[in-house]
Amino acid sequence: MDIKCLNCGREINLDHAVFENYKGTVKCFSCSSMMEVRIRETVLQEASLLTLKKYFAGLRDKYASPIDRRVS
Repeated sequence: MDIKCLNCGREINLDHAVFENYKGTVKCFSCSSMMEVRIRETVLQEASLLTLKKYFAGLRDKYASPIDRRVS
């Protein structure tokens, strides 16, 4: 399956079995844009261009650990 980059229009090949039922990010290696896609049974259901702010906020929420900065 091929999808077009929402930023530059270049085709992105997603012919791997991982993408048959997939929800997550895809990177365009032509312009380095990140897109969030939802694919069901090899049919693209939804795609949106991620901004850096949205992308890094998601990473921060996923990987950040709370730090207690109180001084005793």
